[in-house]
Amino acid sequence: MQIEGEAVYTDSSGNRHSIEGIGTLPDMPLQSLSVSGSFSFNKLSCDNLKVEGECNGKSIVAKKIYGEGTFEVDSLETEKFKFSGSADIEKIVAKEVLMESRESSINVIKCYKLKIFHEEINEVGSSILARIFGGKVSHHKNSRVQIKTIEADTVHLENCAVVEIKCKDAFIGSNCAVEKLFVAGECKVADNSTVGETIRTQSDS
Repeated sequence: MQIEGEAVYTDSSGNRHSIEGIGTLPDMPLQSLSVSGSFSFNKLSCDNLKVEGECNGKSIVAKKIYGEGTFEVDSLETEKFKFSGSADIEKIVAKEVLMESRESSINVIKCYKLKIFHEEINEVGSSILARIFGGKVSHHKNSRVQIKTIEADTVHLENCAVVEIKCKDAFIGSNCAVEKLFVAGECKVADNSTVGETIRTQSDS
C-alpha cells in the first residue's frame, strides 16, 4: 500500500500511527485508516476506512467506507458505503450504499438499500470541488451514473443509466434510463425518466 498525503491508521493491535508525505504499508488488516491525498493498494482489510482524494486498488473489505473524490476499485465488500465524487468500480456488495455522483461507472451492485443522487451546486461550490478533486469535477446536466446490474431490496436513483434492476421497491427519480426493471412492490418513475420494460415479480417476504 502506497500513500501520498496525510494518513492516520490504527493497526490490528490498536496502536495508532501517522504518515505525512509519501509512505508505504504492507497489505495488513487495520482497525481504521483515514487518508487525505491518494493511495493505492492490492487488498485492503479495514474496519473503518475514510478517504478524501484518490483511491486505487483491487479489493476492499471493511465494515464502513466513507469516501470523497475518486474511487477506482475492482471490488468493495462492506456494511456501509457512503461516497461523493466519481467512482469506477467492478462490484459492490454491501448492506447500504449512499452515493452522491453523476459520473461513475459500476458493473454490479448487490445491497439491501441503495440511493444514488446528485445535488446541483453553484459555480462557487463547483470551483471549490474542482480544486479539491484536482479539476475532475464535471457539470454536464445530462451525465449519468452508468450501472450494468443492481440487486437490492430498496432502490432510489437519480441521474442513472441502468441495464437491469432486480428489487422489491423502486423509486426511479429524475434523469434516469432503465432498460429492464424487475420489481415486486412499490414502483415510482419520474416523468423525465424512462423504463424500457417492467416485470412484476413475487416478493420473498
